[in-house]
Amino acid sequence: MPLRLVRAEKADIPQLVDLYFNTFKSPLVLRVKPDVPPVREWCKKSLESDIEKPHTRIYKVVEGQAESAQASDDIIAFAKWSSPHTELPQEKPIDWPVDGDVALFKEVTDKATEKKKKIMGEEEFWYIGVLATLPKHQRRGAGSLLMTEFCKQVDEAGHRSYVEASPLGRPTYQRFAFRTQDTFSVVINGEPYIDSCMVREPQINS
Repeated sequence: MPLRLVRAEKADIPQLVDLYFNTFKSPLVLRVKPDVPPVREWCKKSLESDIEKPHTRIYKVVEGQAESAQASDDIIAFAKWSSPHTELPQEKPIDWPVDGDVALFKEVTDKATEKKKKIMGEEEFWYIGVLATLPKHQRRGAGSLLMTEFCKQVDEAGHRSYVEASPLGRPTYQRFAFRTQDTFSVVINGEPYIDSCMVREPQINS
């Protein structure tokens, strides 16, 4: 069945939360975002806030053409990204639930913020926050649909883009011209966990 890319709506958020927790199983996510009700509620509130922001775009991939009787409303992949914007003072992050590893979350956030500032400085750029495909639907092209739309928007705007990629996610971003500029790591269960700081230059079609 063909796949269809559409903008996500507020009514989709419960499915997006389920998809997130069914997809991300890295040691970092399991420690910082355990699949428990308070953390799920945090993710739900975060998406509800993001979907209302004019600079944030959330897209979903579903199966089937819109006019087809076989079309499904089941979401198999989604992505969230943001265009350049100025953070307003009232845009205070939702407090992280204590059920997650608050200290590890702060360590990761601080390191990621420091690297992003070092690499991108004060320039305007696009940022990918989430790219997720349900494991049973991977390798069907859903992630490519999402990334193609992202790259189209970024290239039309003429900006660079930035993402912090997990070891599993890095190859996908590399296929779409992201290149690793730096890394940062944290220690989880005695083992280093390394994220890649990746940048994509806008592609100008002649």
